[in-house]
Amino acid sequence: MLVSEMLANRPKRDLIYIDVECSVLDAARTMRENHISAVLVFDETENLRGLISERDLVQTIVRFPDDVANVPVHQIMTTELITCRPSDPVVETLDLMNNHHIRHMLVTEGKKPVAMISIREFDYATKLLQKDAHTDELTGLHNRRYFMEMLDKEFERYKRFGAPLSIAMLDLDKFKAINDEYGHQGGDQVLITMAKLLLGELRAYDIVGRLGGEEFAIVFPNTSIHDARLACYRLMSAIRGYVLVTDQGPIKFTASFGLICATPQAKSSNSLLHHADKLLYEAKASGRNRLVIDQSQQAASETKKEAQKG
Repeated sequence: MLVSEMLANRPKRDLIYIDVECSVLDAARTMRENHISAVLVFDETENLRGLISERDLVQTIVRFPDDVANVPVHQIMTTELITCRPSDPVVETLDLMNNHHIRHMLVTEGKKPVAMISIREFDYATKLLQKDAHTDELTGLHNRRYFMEMLDKEFERYKRFGAPLSIAMLDLDKFKAINDEYGHQGGDQVLITMAKLLLGELRAYDIVGRLGGEEFAIVFPNTSIHDARLACYRLMSAIRGYVLVTDQGPIKFTASFGLICATPQAKSSNSLLHHADKLLYEAKASGRNRLVIDQSQQAASETKKEAQKG
C-alpha cells in the first residue's frame, strides 16, 4: 500500500496551520477546536516554518511552568521536518517514523504540503496490510500461506510439549456441479457460507483456512483424534442441514473430511497435511459426505478410552 492509497481511504481533511507568532495557548486551542494532535506553522509569507504537536505542548509545560500560555510557538516548534511523498510505501514510511521517533508525518508533493498523517493511522494501515496478507479475500478465513505458518507453529509446539494435535482436510462435494448449475456467483456464496459454518461451529482457538478452490483445512490444537472426530461430525451435520437461499434457487451442499492426529513419527507439518489429504481422497472415493480417519489412530484412541474406563 502506498501513502496515496492510505489518504484516499480516509476522509479528506484540510491542513490546519497557525502563524509563527502565535502563542502556545493559540496552538492548543487550534488543536482542540479541530480535534487534531499537531498543527503546521507558517510565516506571514505563507512559508512553512515548522510543526507543533501535543508532545511539544507537554514539553513546553515542563520548560516554562510559570508562563506557558504566552510562549511563542517558534520557540518550541519542530523545524527540521521529515516528510514523505504520496508514492512512498506505507511500511517504509512507518519505519522512518519509528527510526526518528516522530509521531506525525507531513506528506508533500514537490515542496507543497498536502496532508499530515499520525503514527496511529500508519499503525492501523499496517495492521490492515498484515490482515490482507493473511486472509483469503472471498471467505475471510486464513489463506493458505498463513494457515501453513500457523500449522508449523502448532506442530513445533506439539513436538516440544507433546499435547495432542489433530488436523482435518475437507472439501466441498461436487462443487463443479454447483458452479455449473448456479454460476460462479452461487459457488462463491457456497464458499462464503461454508466459511461461516466452520467459524460458527469451531472453538475460538481452532485454526481454519481456505487452501484453495473448495478445499479447507482445520487445526485442532490440544485435541485428541476422538474429540476432533466429534467436532468434524458436528460440522458435517451443520453443513448437511444447511439450505443456502440464493437468487438462483436454494442450494444444499455437503463436504468430505480426512482427519489425522500428530504422532512422534511425523517428520513435518506438511507430512501431516499430506496424510490428511490422502484420507480426504478416500472419503471422496468411498461416496462423499463422510469422514475418514486414520484407522490405526482411531483404534489406539478407542483402546485408550476403554483402558481409562476400566
